[in-house]
Amino acid sequence: MSLTRVDSVERIIILREQGEAVTLYRAKKSKKKKQSTLLKPLEKAQRRMAKAMVASSQSYLDRHRSSNRKKKNGWLRDLSKNQRKALRRGVKQLTRKID
Repeated sequence: MSLTRVDSVERIIILREQGEAVTLYRAKKSKKKKQSTLLKPLEKAQRRMAKAMVASSQSYLDRHRSSNRKKKNGWLRDLSKNQRKALRRGVKQLTRKID
């Protein structure tokens, strides 16, 4: 018999005829994040900025590699275009609607 773990299950208890209960599984309680209320929006903004920078950097690296493969010294020829498009991608990530 194969058992699979389901995240929504908090505990599994077997009830016996004698009125005793045996706990087979109990999920660990996750710890609450400690953070002051005033710093929460600042942390969220910082995280969004970091994600936008990652998106922009990754976009530039992909375009850099592609330009280098296509032409001799392609990375230099397409430098301004690649930087502009990568920056646009980062700005899109930063200004995207928050879910």
